[in-house]
Amino acid sequence: MRKWALLFVVVAFCRLNSLAQSPFGHYFQDTLKPGYRISGKLDSVDVNLAAYQHTLPGFFNPFLFSFSYSDLNTTWHKPQQRRYSAIPHIAFEYSMGSKLAQFGKITYTQAIDSNTFIQFDYIRNTTNGNLRNSNFERNSVQLSLMHRSRYYGTILDVSFYGNNNQLNDGLTGDSVREGFPLNFQEVVKSNAGNKTKEFHADWKNYISFTKDSLHKAGVMLQSRLDIKNQRYFERDTLKQIYGFYNYDSTYSYDYWELASLRLNGGMFYKNQDFNFEAGLGTRYWDYDNMVLHQDTTEAYGYAALDMILKGFSLKAAANYTFVGANGEMSVVADLGKRFRSNLFTAHASFSRQYPENYQRNYYANTLNYSWINRQLSTKTLGNVHWSSKNRVIPFFAEAFIESNTNMPVFIQNRWRQDTLMHLSVAGIQVGFEYSYRKLLIQSRVSYRESSGNLLPNWLLSGRIAYNGGLFKAQKLKTVTGIEIGYISSYRLMDFAPMINTYVFSNSGRAFREMMKLHFYSQFDLGYFRWFIRIENIEQTFVKPTNFEGLGYPVTPLQFRFGVSWDFFN
Repeated sequence: MRKWALLFVVVAFCRLNSLAQSPFGHYFQDTLKPGYRISGKLDSVDVNLAAYQHTLPGFFNPFLFSFSYSDLNTTWHKPQQRRYSAIPHIAFEYSMGSKLAQFGKITYTQAIDSNTFIQFDYIRNTTNGNLRNSNFERNSVQLSLMHRSRYYGTILDVSFYGNNNQLNDGLTGDSVREGFPLNFQEVVKSNAGNKTKEFHADWKNYISFTKDSLHKAGVMLQSRLDIKNQRYFERDTLKQIYGFYNYDSTYSYDYWELASLRLNGGMFYKNQDFNFEAGLGTRYWDYDNMVLHQDTTEAYGYAALDMILKGFSLKAAANYTFVGANGEMSVVADLGKRFRSNLFTAHASFSRQYPENYQRNYYANTLNYSWINRQLSTKTLGNVHWSSKNRVIPFFAEAFIESNTNMPVFIQNRWRQDTLMHLSVAGIQVGFEYSYRKLLIQSRVSYRESSGNLLPNWLLSGRIAYNGGLFKAQKLKTVTGIEIGYISSYRLMDFAPMINTYVFSNSGRAFREMMKLHFYSQFDLGYFRWFIRIENIEQTFVKPTNFEGLGYPVTPLQFRFGVSWDFFN
């Protein structure tokens, strides 16, 4: 049935930051082979099953090589990649650790028939006491249905994301509304927190006018609904929270909601190695922040290209907004080439858009700001990657650079966006793997430069392990060893819990350079795996307290255990 596959389509939305994926481009080729495992490679199960449990809120982690300044104020839903399997596949993974930290994931992939595919993902991440002795709960649910026929194809994606953070000590310094000199009282409550919720529904339809399977042409129609809301709360009355209060409670609740509806339509053309689409779209968004209400209609054009030429694969997309947020634009391109055991990839993107920190105003008892003279900010990103899977010493090398101009940042309880806000980061990373009989050695070294020294320059890690079977039959496989690392110093940032963003602070405090030491042991018995990991062993003999962010100490010694199980029918 592959001959009836429709066009590869990359839909570029109004604020496009990365290349979207469509299942039609690769003719539903299986991505889940019988050897597939939800936990990835056996030598890194302990890393794949549970992210490092640092104390910093949100998704900003200075100890990870990849970084974008948008991570400082982005805590939104991360969509899962498309999966295809000719046979049903169900998998789950679960890990637990100190401070009641728990991570769980369930995935389901099936081809209902040769033309209909379904995909389901549920992810839950919780902890109690790891985040400055407070807790968080994050849930993500995603469902995708894909169907194709000779003249018609459709993709339906529905997802929900919820993030509930409990934050002790409340706020330590409330702000004053610009131009309105009220002195707000400090808030110190042990039951403060914030909640974020999202709902997304995306429905794409492809209608082909041609019967020829090698040359397809037709129209694409799409509708998408997005709803996001966020609130900061302290469970008490205003009189008990504040020494005095300035607004009625119906005005002062720290809450906003953004609803957005998109409608896209365009034409497409496809042959064996060339796919192209272009069209127009409109977006209506409605923003509510208690008594503040704003809505806008935007219109934009977009185009997408996917082609293979002399072994090179190229994917590109672009869009431009000409009504509403006039002048916003985005261009994205990905290039790849494989030479025997070597793979080369490159990515480049440029975007120009208005601030995304919703929306243009914020009005609350704890924080007030307004961007009347908002400006277009630009973001330029580029990265290259080279990996070699040769039989002697497999290795990889990668480099990236990001540059931002007029990017909004939070400084001294207000948003700033001016020509001084030029933020850039660049980094390079290399790593290798060496195996000799039962010995496994892995290492990686990265170096980065960032504006304001917000990231450690050096990140070093090395793993040495026993890699082989246990007992006489050798059916129980294991990778057991130690991991040693080094992190250089960097400038500490503050965090504003009421708006989920990091603050550019001038405290002068810094993370002190330190060594890292972990122990890990993972086991494989067919489709069932489990691991044990003892993390941050160095904290047992490092006496001075070190911090990852202002008020957020380095995670102490902790224990983790996890399992994963894959089922193929």
